[in-house]
Amino acid sequence: MSPDAEAYRILRTNIEFNRKNPEDNSITVVSGGAGEGKSTTLVNLAYVCAQGGYTTLMIDADLRRPRLHTFFDINNSVGLTNYLTTDLMLEDVILQTPVDNLYFMPSGVLPADAAGILNSRRMSELVQDVKQRFDLVLIDSPPILGVSDASVLASEVDLTMIVVQHRKLPRNMLLRVKQAVENVGGQVIGVVLNNVDIRSDNQYQYYTSYYTYYAPSAEPETRSNRKVVDAKKSPAPTQSNDSDLY
Repeated sequence: MSPDAEAYRILRTNIEFNRKNPEDNSITVVSGGAGEGKSTTLVNLAYVCAQGGYTTLMIDADLRRPRLHTFFDINNSVGLTNYLTTDLMLEDVILQTPVDNLYFMPSGVLPADAAGILNSRRMSELVQDVKQRFDLVLIDSPPILGVSDASVLASEVDLTMIVVQHRKLPRNMLLRVKQAVENVGGQVIGVVLNNVDIRSDNQYQYYTSYYTYYAPSAEPETRSNRKVVDAKKSPAPTQSNDSDLY
């Protein structure tokens, strides 16, 4: 019932209503650089989707610095790369998490040529296969600027969601992220603005007011004995030229 959880439910709803084709159920999550909250956003989104009744598969295709397995304390020695390079079956590399409806494919052993493995016929067949088996497929990718892996993934899936850490990258870099997706035929479904410092950005304070209003009340009422859960306060970002940052 926290405001943070409600934000992810709103994100889930926005994705559902902005999908032009109901069969577009494979989404890769990208960011411009490292540390923007891409993997955390994916895991929380996957959780609320599974909670909402969608059978949801998370695939860790960040073959540079995989992180998804750390959220569930799962070994990632067998997973995506093993499936793409051997005769393993999908059932051998897809794990069920402790959360109902939520499934996970770890990265597997990290290869020397990550882009080459992802840009393969077997990867395309994998995406098509899991699209038929699950209601929603969320694929984590490495940062899109500087490596080609994320662009390859954007070309394989139906939709791409961009995670942007507030006031971290200049606007022209963010445009490059969007163009990198579109240049390979990918479709951007939207942008998640992450880690906003509501203390210094007054225009975002109404979001906090909105979530707090609908959060459980701290005051005891006639038929309620719930507690307030406040939104988390993000650390103040490194100061930069505000006119150049998103």
